[in-house]
Amino acid sequence: EWLQRLVAEAEEGSDTPRLALDLQGISCIGCVWLIEQLFERREGAVAIQINSALGQARLQWVRGDFDPVAFARELQSFGYLLASASKRVNQESQSLVRRMGITAALAMNCMLFTVPFYFGMDASFEYAALIGFMIFLFATGSVLVGGLYFIRRSWQALRQGVIHIDLPISLGIVLAYAGSVYAWLQNEHSFLYFDFVTIFVFLMLVGRWTQQLAVERNRNYLLGLRDQQQQVEVTVPRPGAAPESRKMPITELCPEMRYTVGPGQYVPVRSELASPDATFGLEWINGESEAHQSRRGNSVLAGAINLGGSRIELVAREHWRESLLAALLAHEPKESPRHFLLEKIIKYYLAAVIVIAVAGWAAWFFTTGNPLLALQVLISVLVVSCPCAIGVAWPLADEMSVSTLRQKGVFVRDQSLWHRLGQIKKIIFDKTGTLTMENLALRNPEVLRALDPRHAQILLQLVESNLHPVSRCIREYLLAEGLDRRPDEGEEVFVRQILGSGLEAETDAGIWRLGRADWHESAPAGSPPSESPSRDCRFTLNGHILAAFSLAEEIRGDAVEEIAAWRDQGLDIYILSGDRQEKVDAMARQLGLPSHNALGAMSPTDKAAWVETLDQNDTLMIGDGANDSLAFDRTWCKGTPAVDRGLLEEKADFYFLGRGLSGIRNLFETSRNRSKTLKRVFTFTIAYNVGAITLCLAGLMNPLLAAIVMPLSSVISISSVIIQTKVRERRTARAAPIPPATRTTAAPSSPFPGAKRPKAAATV
Repeated sequence: EWLQRLVAEAEEGSDTPRLALDLQGISCIGCVWLIEQLFERREGAVAIQINSALGQARLQWVRGDFDPVAFARELQSFGYLLASASKRVNQESQSLVRRMGITAALAMNCMLFTVPFYFGMDASFEYAALIGFMIFLFATGSVLVGGLYFIRRSWQALRQGVIHIDLPISLGIVLAYAGSVYAWLQNEHSFLYFDFVTIFVFLMLVGRWTQQLAVERNRNYLLGLRDQQQQVEVTVPRPGAAPESRKMPITELCPEMRYTVGPGQYVPVRSELASPDATFGLEWINGESEAHQSRRGNSVLAGAINLGGSRIELVAREHWRESLLAALLAHEPKESPRHFLLEKIIKYYLAAVIVIAVAGWAAWFFTTGNPLLALQVLISVLVVSCPCAIGVAWPLADEMSVSTLRQKGVFVRDQSLWHRLGQIKKIIFDKTGTLTMENLALRNPEVLRALDPRHAQILLQLVESNLHPVSRCIREYLLAEGLDRRPDEGEEVFVRQILGSGLEAETDAGIWRLGRADWHESAPAGSPPSESPSRDCRFTLNGHILAAFSLAEEIRGDAVEEIAAWRDQGLDIYILSGDRQEKVDAMARQLGLPSHNALGAMSPTDKAAWVETLDQNDTLMIGDGANDSLAFDRTWCKGTPAVDRGLLEEKADFYFLGRGLSGIRNLFETSRNRSKTLKRVFTFTIAYNVGAITLCLAGLMNPLLAAIVMPLSSVISISSVIIQTKVRERRTARAAPIPPATRTTAAPSSPFPGAKRPKAAATV
């Protein structure tokens, strides 16, 4: 019923609805293959994304053709359970505990009843048949309660043409049980293997429980980084009674809601300050580390940090879903995080394991004639060689890398980016908005501070809704100064845009203009002197110059250092721009690039053709505008700064925040750390399997030891990923200098989940 309600909500107004759900029962990548096969074979299925590290599934289907409830029932028959999306995973380990308890009791009773046979009880003893039957019942119960957990998945997967990682364990249980049943029916008590079957099933469940517990803990940790959201205290008015205060997630904020933010917390949506005054850090907004004072009625942008020592009250002016922070956090990977190379490795590996196990059984059976020893070798090989460690460690390493980057303001959208990053030899930059900031820089901000307050209010009304770079620049500086547009009654102005000239508005005071210097009327006598040629923009009233602004492109603060470091590492850096060639050449000189690496006056088709010629599956392009879209389609990897326009985010493999380019460096460093971690895990896995299988084939690996070391290898692999990722991240953090543009004097909390402190800034 709960799923029917969610489906109805998702299908409302959408022909291809989407739904995110928790998925219980995933232990490795083998489960992912199986679930994808089941989904793709259903009519109306569009796409499914399964995150094995987080235990989550995202479905997309055709309304009316696909039945999600029936699909959920089918998954349940395989041992997978769907649940509504939450911030914490369902505890599958709890269901395993119940199975462990029952199989432990059955194993102890089975061993107790087997003791008389070990001490020589003759088959003619009057209770021997009854005791043998009890042993059979205990072993059968153990297989039904515990063994079916593994057998059901393996059998159902084989029916779908998928080799599941639980297959070797299932074969071991079935063969040991079937051989023991045959020996029992033939009264060959010396070949009874029932006690081993019960112990083996119990230990396999213990191993899976240990592995699942480690997976769940890491899922909870990762989900905490991903989904952790601060709560705010909202004041809810009540008719005829005092207002009520209650906690509310930031995702439920709506316009006109009054809420409070504590010290160190961020403002989640654009709001109006209701407290008398407050101190905010705007690092995540404009990169400035200095604190800014705001007064009652001022606008506060989403992402501002409360640097004061007490709670402040605000009034929301937008929905959470409309804020820039929500847009950044809402993006999911654009492709299912499949690992096709890993899938191929595991498939061939499982096939090889089965062949080796059968060959070992045949060699021991035909050389010794002892079916018990041969069966022990067969089962040991099947058990110890299970590649669960790889199937769990790889996606865990990917998810930890993604979470690490999110803390630094870098958002990976495509999981296939990881293997492509290692091939990058060339980085191509668009100039405007990537090497330079999206907004222009104001060279003389003191002019704004000298304006009459009423004149400043009119100026803000002129620029507040205009998307021209000059307007955005002036608006940002006005807001950073704590100015808010609060016109008195009757002073609302209506702004007209004069194409090619600027903005104009008319009030009782006269005509206000902001635009090109040659557009304004000549200044009458007594007006301030005309601006020097370096002034780019005038703000006038009836021709009187109120302010003359000098604007220029602002290069990203760490661009020179970052590009020099990349060139030292052997990377070729290029600038590809539609701007004039002389401006591109000037930028290249400033960055220390050779002139032939800087190309200007390039149309979108020119850019695409040039990238196609240069790219040999080794290019990374960083762009931010629609004119980069065609070139994006032809480059190997692509990224974009996270801005409020969102033009290239759907095509980009990743996007990053900040006034600098350190996000790209962080991406490369995290990718290298991930590769080193996975190499160590693979080295351990190969060494372990070679050693363990050798012992099995030599007859030195007894089943009890095999049942212990297999899950232990998974736990070691998982722990290795966690420890190495954290250790390498600490080393990188200590070794990497913080560029001047991102230094900070305070350490408030970040507006992004899991972040310890803001290290980057988004231009809003």
